[in-house]
Amino acid sequence: MARHLVLVIMGLLVGVSSHSQHWLGLSSSNYAGTNALYLNPAHAADSRHKLYINLIGNDFFLINNYLRFDAPYSFLGLVTNTVPKKYRSERGLIIWRESYYAERLNGKPKHLHTGGDLRGPSFLYSFKNNRFAIGLTSRGRYYLNMTNVSEETARVIRFGTDLEELQKKPFNNQTATLTTNGFIELGATFGAVIADYDEHFLKVGTSIKRLVGVYNVHADMKNTNYEILVESLTPNREFILAPRVQATYGYTTEEAFSNISPSPSFLFGNKSAGGGWGFDIGAVYEYRPDFHKFKRGKPTGGREPDPNKNKYKFRISAALNDIGAIRYKNLNYVRQLDVDQTNVTFSYRDFSNLQGSNSAITAVNRALNVRPADNPRAFTIGLPTAANVSFDYHHKGNWYINGLVIQSLRGKNNIDIKTQSLVAVTPRYETRWFEVATPVALIDNYRVFTVGLAARIGPLILGTDHLGGMLDIGKPQGLDFYFGLYAPFFHRKPKDPNKCWYQPHEKGLFKRRK
Repeated sequence: MARHLVLVIMGLLVGVSSHSQHWLGLSSSNYAGTNALYLNPAHAADSRHKLYINLIGNDFFLINNYLRFDAPYSFLGLVTNTVPKKYRSERGLIIWRESYYAERLNGKPKHLHTGGDLRGPSFLYSFKNNRFAIGLTSRGRYYLNMTNVSEETARVIRFGTDLEELQKKPFNNQTATLTTNGFIELGATFGAVIADYDEHFLKVGTSIKRLVGVYNVHADMKNTNYEILVESLTPNREFILAPRVQATYGYTTEEAFSNISPSPSFLFGNKSAGGGWGFDIGAVYEYRPDFHKFKRGKPTGGREPDPNKNKYKFRISAALNDIGAIRYKNLNYVRQLDVDQTNVTFSYRDFSNLQGSNSAITAVNRALNVRPADNPRAFTIGLPTAANVSFDYHHKGNWYINGLVIQSLRGKNNIDIKTQSLVAVTPRYETRWFEVATPVALIDNYRVFTVGLAARIGPLILGTDHLGGMLDIGKPQGLDFYFGLYAPFFHRKPKDPNKCWYQPHEKGLFKRRK
Protein backbone atom coordinates (compact mmCIF):
# COMPACT_ATOMS: atom_id res chain seq x y z
CA MET A 1 0.00 0.00 0.00
CA ALA A 2 1.27 3.46 -0.79
CA ARG A 3 3.19 5.11 2.07
CA HIS A 4 1.07 8.25 1.99
CA LEU A 5 -1.97 6.23 3.02
CA VAL A 6 -0.40 5.51 6.38
CA LEU A 7 0.89 9.04 6.78
CA VAL A 8 -2.61 10.37 6.34
CA ILE A 9 -4.22 7.84 8.64
CA MET A 10 -1.70 8.34 11.43
CA GLY A 11 -2.20 12.04 11.71
CA LEU A 12 -3.00 13.76 8.43
CA LEU A 13 0.68 14.28 7.63
CA VAL A 14 0.01 15.69 4.19
CA GLY A 15 0.94 19.31 3.71
CA VAL A 16 4.18 19.32 5.69
CA SER A 17 4.65 22.41 7.76
CA SER A 18 7.40 23.18 10.27
CA HIS A 19 9.52 26.01 13.78
CA SER A 20 12.01 28.68 14.17
CA GLN A 21 15.36 27.70 15.52
CA HIS A 22 17.53 29.96 17.63
CA TRP A 23 20.50 30.99 15.43
CA LEU A 24 22.78 30.11 18.34
CA GLY A 25 25.89 31.32 16.56
CA LEU A 26 24.72 34.92 16.09
CA SER A 27 21.58 35.68 18.11
CA SER A 28 23.68 36.88 21.09
CA SER A 29 26.01 39.00 18.97
CA ASN A 30 26.21 42.75 19.56
CA TYR A 31 25.72 43.15 15.81
CA ALA A 32 22.72 40.83 15.40
CA GLY A 33 20.26 43.72 14.92
CA THR A 34 16.67 42.58 14.52
CA ASN A 35 17.78 38.94 14.77
CA ALA A 36 18.61 39.51 18.47
CA LEU A 37 15.06 40.72 19.20
CA TYR A 38 13.64 37.21 18.77
CA LEU A 39 15.82 36.06 21.68
CA ASN A 40 15.40 39.13 23.89
CA PRO A 41 13.61 42.38 22.91
CA ALA A 42 15.72 44.35 25.41
CA HIS A 43 18.64 44.04 22.96
CA ALA A 44 16.91 46.77 20.93
CA ALA A 45 18.15 49.56 23.22
CA ASP A 46 21.79 50.71 23.25
CA SER A 47 22.35 49.09 19.87
CA ARG A 48 25.61 49.27 17.93
CA HIS A 49 23.49 50.33 14.95
CA LYS A 50 21.75 53.62 14.41
CA LEU A 51 19.60 51.79 11.87
CA TYR A 52 19.53 48.08 11.04
CA ILE A 53 17.51 46.79 8.10
CA ASN A 54 16.92 43.08 7.67
CA LEU A 55 16.32 42.28 4.01
CA ILE A 56 15.71 38.52 4.10
CA GLY A 57 16.58 35.56 6.26
CA ASN A 58 15.51 31.95 6.68
CA ASP A 59 16.33 28.87 8.68
CA PHE A 60 15.35 25.24 8.59
CA PHE A 61 15.87 22.57 11.21
CA LEU A 62 14.92 18.97 11.90
CA ILE A 63 15.50 16.79 14.95
CA ASN A 64 14.07 13.41 15.97
CA ASN A 65 14.84 10.48 18.25
CA TYR A 66 13.89 7.66 15.86
CA LEU A 67 15.92 7.81 12.64
CA ARG A 68 19.59 8.58 12.07
CA PHE A 69 21.03 9.77 8.76
CA ASP A 70 23.43 7.04 7.61
CA ALA A 71 24.09 7.81 3.94
CA PRO A 72 27.56 7.51 2.34
CA TYR A 73 27.38 11.22 1.46
CA SER A 74 26.47 14.33 3.46
CA PHE A 75 23.26 16.32 3.43
CA LEU A 76 25.34 19.30 2.27
CA GLY A 77 26.43 17.27 -0.76
CA LEU A 78 22.80 16.34 -1.39
CA VAL A 79 21.47 19.92 -1.42
CA THR A 80 24.44 21.31 -3.36
CA ASN A 81 24.38 18.43 -5.88
CA THR A 82 28.04 17.57 -5.20
CA VAL A 83 27.49 13.88 -4.38
CA PRO A 84 30.31 11.71 -5.89
CA LYS A 85 29.65 9.92 -9.15
CA LYS A 86 29.74 6.45 -7.58
CA TYR A 87 26.51 7.29 -5.70
CA ARG A 88 24.65 8.32 -8.84
CA SER A 89 22.70 6.36 -11.42
CA GLU A 90 23.70 6.04 -15.08
CA ARG A 91 21.51 9.09 -15.76
CA GLY A 92 23.41 11.08 -13.12
CA LEU A 93 20.63 11.07 -10.54
CA ILE A 94 21.56 10.78 -6.85
CA ILE A 95 20.78 7.32 -5.49
CA TRP A 96 18.74 7.20 -2.29
CA ARG A 97 18.16 3.97 -0.40
CA GLU A 98 15.97 3.04 2.57
CA SER A 99 19.11 1.70 4.26
CA TYR A 100 20.37 5.26 4.56
CA TYR A 101 17.98 5.61 7.50
CA ALA A 102 19.16 3.82 10.66
CA GLU A 103 16.42 3.04 13.17
CA ARG A 104 16.83 3.70 16.88
CA LEU A 105 14.63 1.11 18.60
CA ASN A 106 14.42 1.11 22.39
CA GLY A 107 10.69 0.75 23.11
CA LYS A 108 10.32 4.43 24.05
CA PRO A 109 7.94 6.98 22.43
CA LYS A 110 9.33 8.81 19.39
CA HIS A 111 9.22 12.45 18.41
CA LEU A 112 9.99 14.66 15.44
CA HIS A 113 10.36 18.44 15.36
CA THR A 114 10.98 20.31 12.14
CA GLY A 115 10.33 23.79 10.91
CA GLY A 116 11.59 27.09 9.68
CA ASP A 117 11.40 30.83 10.04
CA LEU A 118 11.28 33.15 7.03
CA ARG A 119 12.42 36.55 8.30
CA GLY A 120 11.11 39.28 6.04
CA PRO A 121 11.78 43.03 5.80
CA SER A 122 12.39 44.45 9.29
CA PHE A 123 14.19 47.39 10.85
CA LEU A 124 15.57 48.61 14.17
CA TYR A 125 16.10 52.33 14.83
CA SER A 126 17.88 53.94 17.82
CA PHE A 127 17.17 57.48 19.06
CA LYS A 128 17.59 59.85 22.03
CA ASN A 129 21.33 59.27 22.33
CA ASN A 130 20.85 55.52 21.90
CA ARG A 131 18.73 55.25 25.06
CA PHE A 132 15.61 54.18 23.18
CA ALA A 133 14.90 52.05 20.13
CA ILE A 134 11.93 50.86 18.11
CA GLY A 135 11.76 47.90 15.78
CA LEU A 136 9.25 46.57 13.29
CA THR A 137 9.61 42.95 12.20
CA SER A 138 7.87 40.57 9.82
CA ARG A 139 8.25 36.86 9.40
CA GLY A 140 6.50 33.67 8.39
CA ARG A 141 6.85 30.76 10.83
CA TYR A 142 6.14 27.12 10.02
CA TYR A 143 6.26 24.12 12.33
CA LEU A 144 5.70 20.40 12.58
CA ASN A 145 5.74 18.71 15.97
CA MET A 146 5.10 14.99 16.45
CA THR A 147 5.35 13.76 20.03
CA ASN A 148 4.44 10.73 22.12
CA VAL A 149 4.42 8.48 19.04
CA SER A 150 4.35 4.79 19.97
CA GLU A 151 7.38 3.01 18.53
CA GLU A 152 5.22 0.56 16.54
CA THR A 153 3.26 3.43 14.99
CA ALA A 154 6.49 5.26 14.16
CA ARG A 155 7.66 2.17 12.24
CA VAL A 156 4.36 1.95 10.36
CA ILE A 157 4.67 5.62 9.41
CA ARG A 158 8.18 4.98 8.10
CA PHE A 159 7.75 1.66 6.26
CA GLY A 160 4.09 1.77 5.28
CA THR A 161 1.88 -1.29 5.38
CA ASP A 162 3.81 -3.55 3.00
CA LEU A 163 6.58 -4.56 5.44
CA GLU A 164 5.73 -8.16 6.37
CA GLU A 165 7.05 -8.00 9.91
CA LEU A 166 4.47 -5.32 10.69
CA GLN A 167 1.54 -7.25 9.25
CA LYS A 168 -0.97 -9.46 11.12
CA LYS A 169 0.24 -8.14 14.44
CA PRO A 170 -2.07 -6.28 16.84
CA PHE A 171 -0.82 -2.88 17.96
CA ASN A 172 -2.62 -1.89 21.15
CA ASN A 173 -2.84 1.36 23.11
CA GLN A 174 -1.09 3.31 20.37
CA THR A 175 -0.62 7.07 20.81
CA ALA A 176 0.60 9.98 18.70
CA THR A 177 0.25 13.75 18.86
CA LEU A 178 0.75 15.91 15.79
CA THR A 179 0.49 19.61 15.15
CA THR A 180 1.52 21.49 12.00
CA ASN A 181 1.22 25.25 11.78
CA GLY A 182 1.96 28.04 9.37
CA PHE A 183 1.38 31.65 10.38
CA ILE A 184 2.39 35.22 9.67
CA GLU A 185 3.87 37.35 12.43
CA LEU A 186 4.08 41.17 12.45
CA GLY A 187 5.94 42.57 15.45
CA ALA A 188 6.58 45.95 17.09
CA THR A 189 9.44 46.22 19.60
CA PHE A 190 10.30 48.97 22.05
CA GLY A 191 13.52 49.01 24.07
CA ALA A 192 14.71 51.49 26.69
CA VAL A 193 17.67 52.10 28.99
CA ILE A 194 16.24 52.51 32.50
CA ALA A 195 19.45 52.68 34.56
CA ASP A 196 22.93 53.91 33.66
CA TYR A 197 25.00 54.29 36.81
CA ASP A 198 28.53 54.16 35.46
CA GLU A 199 29.46 50.52 36.23
CA HIS A 200 25.88 49.28 36.31
CA PHE A 201 23.64 49.41 33.26
CA LEU A 202 20.11 48.05 32.78
CA LYS A 203 17.80 48.00 29.77
CA VAL A 204 14.41 46.42 29.13
CA GLY A 205 12.28 45.69 26.10
CA THR A 206 9.01 44.23 24.92
CA SER A 207 7.57 43.05 21.62
CA ILE A 208 3.90 42.92 20.69
CA LYS A 209 3.15 40.55 17.83
CA ARG A 210 0.12 40.18 15.60
CA LEU A 211 -0.34 36.54 14.56
CA VAL A 212 -2.26 35.47 11.47
CA GLY A 213 -2.94 31.75 11.14
CA VAL A 214 -2.99 30.45 7.57
CA TYR A 215 -2.48 26.68 7.97
CA ASN A 216 -3.07 24.07 10.65
CA VAL A 217 -3.46 20.30 10.84
CA HIS A 218 -3.47 18.61 14.23
CA ALA A 219 -4.35 15.22 15.65
CA ASP A 220 -4.20 13.64 19.08
CA MET A 221 -4.53 9.84 18.93
CA LYS A 222 -5.15 8.16 22.28
CA ASN A 223 -5.29 4.48 23.18
CA THR A 224 -6.00 3.33 19.64
CA ASN A 225 -5.80 -0.32 18.58
CA TYR A 226 -5.18 -1.44 15.01
CA GLU A 227 -3.76 -4.22 12.85
CA ILE A 228 -2.37 -4.38 9.30
CA LEU A 229 -4.04 -7.11 7.27
CA VAL A 230 -3.70 -8.37 3.68
CA GLU A 231 -6.62 -8.60 1.26
CA SER A 232 -7.36 -12.26 0.56
CA LEU A 233 -8.13 -11.75 -3.15
CA THR A 234 -5.38 -9.18 -3.76
CA PRO A 235 -2.28 -10.22 -1.76
CA ASN A 236 -0.31 -7.11 -2.76
CA ARG A 237 -2.87 -4.82 -1.12
CA GLU A 238 -3.15 -4.24 2.58
CA PHE A 239 -5.65 -2.51 4.79
CA ILE A 240 -5.75 -1.33 8.37
CA LEU A 241 -8.43 -2.62 10.71
CA ALA A 242 -8.86 -0.60 13.89
CA PRO A 243 -11.04 -2.24 16.56
CA ARG A 244 -10.98 1.13 18.31
CA VAL A 245 -10.03 4.66 17.21
CA GLN A 246 -10.01 7.35 19.88
CA ALA A 247 -8.70 10.73 18.72
CA THR A 248 -9.27 14.44 18.27
CA TYR A 249 -8.28 16.00 15.00
CA GLY A 250 -8.72 19.30 13.24
CA TYR A 251 -7.52 21.28 10.28
CA THR A 252 -7.87 24.37 8.13
CA THR A 253 -9.19 23.93 4.61
CA GLU A 254 -7.10 24.48 1.50
CA GLU A 255 -8.85 27.81 0.91
CA ALA A 256 -7.44 29.19 4.16
CA PHE A 257 -3.96 29.09 2.62
CA SER A 258 -4.88 30.00 -0.96
CA ASN A 259 -6.75 33.14 0.17
CA ILE A 260 -3.74 34.80 1.83
CA SER A 261 -3.90 38.57 1.35
CA PRO A 262 -1.86 41.60 2.54
CA SER A 263 -5.07 43.53 3.24
CA PRO A 264 -5.75 45.00 6.72
CA SER A 265 -8.93 42.92 7.01
CA PHE A 266 -6.86 39.75 6.52
CA LEU A 267 -3.95 40.72 8.76
CA PHE A 268 -5.92 42.43 11.54
CA GLY A 269 -9.55 41.51 10.91
CA ASN A 270 -11.45 38.26 10.62
CA LYS A 271 -10.75 37.25 7.00
CA SER A 272 -7.99 34.76 7.87
CA ALA A 273 -8.54 31.28 9.30
CA GLY A 274 -7.27 32.42 12.68
CA GLY A 275 -5.56 35.21 14.53
CA GLY A 276 -4.19 36.24 17.88
CA TRP A 277 -1.59 38.24 19.76
CA GLY A 278 1.77 37.32 21.21
CA PHE A 279 4.24 39.01 23.53
CA ASP A 280 7.95 38.91 24.38
CA ILE A 281 9.48 40.64 27.38
CA GLY A 282 13.08 40.86 28.46
CA ALA A 283 15.77 42.61 30.47
CA VAL A 284 19.57 42.96 30.15
CA TYR A 285 22.06 43.92 32.86
CA GLU A 286 25.64 44.92 31.99
CA TYR A 287 28.58 45.27 34.35
CA ARG A 288 30.90 47.99 33.04
CA PRO A 289 33.97 48.34 35.30
CA ASP A 290 35.89 50.32 32.66
CA PHE A 291 33.01 52.52 31.48
CA HIS A 292 35.23 55.63 31.44
CA LYS A 293 37.37 54.11 28.66
CA PHE A 294 34.41 54.05 26.25
CA LYS A 295 33.59 57.74 26.14
CA ARG A 296 34.13 60.23 23.36
CA GLY A 297 34.28 64.01 23.26
CA LYS A 298 31.12 66.01 22.77
CA PRO A 299 31.19 68.94 20.32
CA THR A 300 29.79 71.21 23.00
CA GLY A 301 32.36 70.10 25.56
CA GLY A 302 32.55 67.22 28.00
CA ARG A 303 32.35 63.54 27.19
CA GLU A 304 29.56 61.07 26.38
CA PRO A 305 29.30 57.24 25.98
CA ASP A 306 30.46 56.10 22.56
CA PRO A 307 27.45 54.29 20.98
CA ASN A 308 29.75 52.35 18.65
CA LYS A 309 31.58 50.54 21.47
CA ASN A 310 30.69 47.53 23.63
CA LYS A 311 31.29 48.58 27.22
CA TYR A 312 30.57 45.55 29.40
CA LYS A 313 32.82 42.97 31.02
CA PHE A 314 29.85 40.67 31.33
CA ARG A 315 26.17 40.83 30.40
CA ILE A 316 23.23 38.92 31.91
CA SER A 317 20.02 38.63 29.89
CA ALA A 318 16.64 37.06 30.63
CA ALA A 319 13.45 36.90 28.59
CA LEU A 320 10.06 35.26 28.15
CA ASN A 321 9.17 34.64 24.52
CA ASP A 322 6.04 33.72 22.58
CA ILE A 323 3.45 34.29 25.26
CA GLY A 324 0.09 33.93 23.51
CA ALA A 325 -1.95 31.82 21.13
CA ILE A 326 -3.68 31.70 17.75
CA ARG A 327 -7.44 31.27 17.83
CA TYR A 328 -8.67 29.50 14.69
CA LYS A 329 -12.28 30.66 14.69
CA ASN A 330 -13.23 31.48 11.08
CA LEU A 331 -15.69 28.62 10.58
CA ASN A 332 -15.50 29.02 6.81
CA TYR A 333 -12.02 27.50 6.99
CA VAL A 334 -11.82 25.66 10.33
CA ARG A 335 -12.81 22.10 11.27
CA GLN A 336 -12.34 20.01 14.41
CA LEU A 337 -14.01 16.92 15.86
CA ASP A 338 -13.63 14.14 18.41
CA VAL A 339 -13.61 10.52 17.27
CA ASP A 340 -14.31 7.44 19.41
CA GLN A 341 -15.29 4.59 17.07
CA THR A 342 -14.96 0.84 16.80
CA ASN A 343 -14.22 -1.46 13.85
CA VAL A 344 -12.91 1.20 11.47
CA THR A 345 -11.33 0.09 8.19
CA PHE A 346 -8.82 2.16 6.21
CA SER A 347 -8.56 0.55 2.77
CA TYR A 348 -6.36 1.05 -0.25
CA ARG A 349 -9.34 2.12 -2.35
CA ASP A 350 -10.12 5.05 -0.08
CA PHE A 351 -6.61 6.49 -0.29
CA SER A 352 -5.37 5.74 -3.80
CA ASN A 353 -4.79 8.58 -6.27
CA LEU A 354 -5.05 11.38 -3.76
CA GLN A 355 -4.62 14.89 -5.15
CA GLY A 356 -3.74 17.50 -2.52
CA SER A 357 -4.48 17.78 1.18
CA ASN A 358 -8.21 18.37 0.70
CA SER A 359 -8.70 14.99 -0.97
CA ALA A 360 -6.63 13.26 1.74
CA ILE A 361 -8.72 14.80 4.51
CA THR A 362 -11.88 13.86 2.61
CA ALA A 363 -10.67 10.26 2.49
CA VAL A 364 -10.06 10.20 6.26
CA ASN A 365 -13.50 11.68 6.92
CA ARG A 366 -15.07 9.11 4.60
CA ALA A 367 -13.31 6.21 6.32
CA LEU A 368 -14.45 7.47 9.71
CA ASN A 369 -17.94 8.24 8.34
CA VAL A 370 -17.89 11.81 9.72
CA ARG A 371 -18.77 15.21 8.24
CA PRO A 372 -16.88 17.96 10.14
CA ALA A 373 -18.37 20.67 7.91
CA ASP A 374 -21.83 19.95 9.32
CA ASN A 375 -20.76 21.20 12.74
CA PRO A 376 -17.61 23.34 12.38
CA ARG A 377 -15.74 24.01 15.62
CA ALA A 378 -13.06 26.54 16.53
CA PHE A 379 -9.80 25.61 18.26
CA THR A 380 -6.82 27.34 19.85
CA ILE A 381 -3.11 26.67 19.29
CA GLY A 382 -0.64 27.99 21.86
CA LEU A 383 2.63 29.61 20.79
CA PRO A 384 5.96 27.93 21.65
CA THR A 385 6.31 29.76 24.97
CA ALA A 386 9.82 29.58 26.42
CA ALA A 387 12.12 31.27 28.93
CA ASN A 388 15.79 31.96 28.31
CA VAL A 389 18.74 33.16 30.35
CA SER A 390 22.05 34.22 28.81
CA PHE A 391 25.49 35.14 30.19
CA ASP A 392 27.88 36.92 27.81
CA TYR A 393 31.50 37.41 28.88
CA HIS A 394 33.91 39.80 27.16
CA HIS A 395 37.26 38.01 27.32
CA LYS A 396 39.46 40.59 25.65
CA GLY A 397 39.64 42.54 22.42
CA ASN A 398 37.03 41.18 20.03
CA TRP A 399 36.67 37.82 21.79
CA TYR A 400 33.50 36.84 23.67
CA ILE A 401 31.97 33.69 25.10
CA ASN A 402 28.24 33.22 25.61
CA GLY A 403 26.25 30.77 27.71
CA LEU A 404 22.55 30.29 26.94
CA VAL A 405 19.76 28.19 28.44
CA ILE A 406 16.34 27.97 26.76
CA GLN A 407 13.58 26.15 28.60
CA SER A 408 10.29 25.29 26.88
CA LEU A 409 7.21 26.12 28.94
CA ARG A 410 4.75 24.08 26.86
CA GLY A 411 3.77 20.50 27.61
CA LYS A 412 5.33 18.01 25.23
CA ASN A 413 2.21 15.95 24.48
CA ASN A 414 -0.41 18.48 23.39
CA ILE A 415 -1.33 20.25 20.17
CA ASP A 416 0.35 23.54 21.07
CA ILE A 417 3.45 24.58 19.14
CA LYS A 418 6.62 23.47 20.92
CA THR A 419 10.18 24.63 21.08
CA GLN A 420 12.97 22.39 22.30
CA SER A 421 14.87 23.14 25.49
CA LEU A 422 18.64 23.48 25.15
CA VAL A 423 21.85 24.68 26.73
CA ALA A 424 24.66 26.17 24.64
CA VAL A 425 28.12 27.67 25.03
CA THR A 426 29.29 29.84 22.12
CA PRO A 427 32.74 31.41 21.76
CA ARG A 428 32.79 34.13 19.11
CA TYR A 429 35.01 36.73 17.49
CA GLU A 430 33.08 39.84 16.45
CA THR A 431 33.79 43.10 14.67
CA ARG A 432 31.61 45.50 12.72
CA TRP A 433 31.91 43.66 9.43
CA PHE A 434 33.12 40.21 10.35
CA GLU A 435 32.14 37.62 12.93
CA VAL A 436 32.63 33.91 13.46
CA ALA A 437 31.11 31.73 16.19
CA THR A 438 31.14 28.03 17.12
CA PRO A 439 28.16 27.07 19.33
CA VAL A 440 28.47 23.86 21.35
CA ALA A 441 25.09 22.71 22.60
CA LEU A 442 22.83 20.06 24.07
CA ILE A 443 19.62 20.42 22.04
CA ASP A 444 16.32 18.53 21.77
CA ASN A 445 15.50 18.87 25.47
CA TYR A 446 19.17 18.51 26.48
CA ARG A 447 19.44 15.15 24.69
CA VAL A 448 21.63 15.61 21.58
CA PHE A 449 25.17 17.04 21.53
CA THR A 450 25.88 19.35 18.58
CA VAL A 451 28.61 21.66 17.34
CA GLY A 452 27.76 24.54 15.03
CA LEU A 453 29.52 27.14 12.91
CA ALA A 454 28.28 30.59 11.96
CA ALA A 455 29.75 33.58 10.17
CA ARG A 456 28.76 37.16 9.43
CA ILE A 457 30.70 38.56 6.48
CA GLY A 458 29.72 42.09 5.48
CA PRO A 459 25.94 42.04 4.95
CA LEU A 460 25.71 38.23 4.72
CA ILE A 461 24.95 35.73 7.50
CA LEU A 462 25.52 31.97 7.12
CA GLY A 463 25.34 29.38 9.84
CA THR A 464 24.33 26.04 11.26
CA ASP A 465 23.74 24.96 14.84
CA HIS A 466 24.18 21.30 13.82
CA LEU A 467 27.32 20.95 11.73
CA GLY A 468 27.32 17.16 12.14
CA GLY A 469 23.93 16.98 10.44
CA MET A 470 25.17 18.99 7.47
CA LEU A 471 28.37 16.93 7.07
CA ASP A 472 26.98 13.50 8.12
CA ILE A 473 29.21 13.11 11.16
CA GLY A 474 28.31 10.33 13.60
CA LYS A 475 24.95 9.28 12.11
CA PRO A 476 23.14 12.53 13.01
CA GLN A 477 19.51 12.67 14.14
CA GLY A 478 18.86 16.09 12.64
CA LEU A 479 20.18 19.08 10.77
CA ASP A 480 19.99 22.85 10.85
CA PHE A 481 21.05 25.78 8.68
CA TYR A 482 20.23 29.47 8.32
CA PHE A 483 21.16 32.52 6.27
CA GLY A 484 20.42 36.23 6.26
CA LEU A 485 21.03 39.41 4.29
CA TYR A 486 20.94 42.81 5.97
CA ALA A 487 21.99 46.48 5.67
CA PRO A 488 23.67 48.11 8.73
CA PHE A 489 23.98 51.84 9.42
CA PHE A 490 26.25 52.73 12.33
CA HIS A 491 26.24 55.77 14.60
CA ARG A 492 27.99 58.79 13.13
CA LYS A 493 30.59 60.84 14.89
CA PRO A 494 29.15 64.06 16.37
CA LYS A 495 29.49 67.16 14.23
CA ASP A 496 31.81 69.91 15.43
CA PRO A 497 29.81 73.18 15.68
CA ASN A 498 33.06 75.21 15.59
CA LYS A 499 33.81 74.31 11.99
CA CYS A 500 34.13 77.26 9.63
CA TRP A 501 30.79 78.13 8.10
CA TYR A 502 30.25 80.15 4.98
CA GLN A 503 27.00 81.58 3.76
CA PRO A 504 25.99 79.80 0.53
CA HIS A 505 26.84 81.77 -2.61
CA GLU A 506 23.85 83.64 -3.96
CA LYS A 507 23.46 85.82 -6.98
CA GLY A 508 22.47 89.43 -6.33
CA LEU A 509 23.53 91.96 -3.72
CA PHE A 510 24.86 89.56 -1.10
CA LYS A 511 27.95 87.61 -2.10
CA ARG A 512 30.58 85.76 -0.18
CA ARG A 513 33.88 87.62 -0.06
CA LYS A 514 37.00 85.76 -1.06
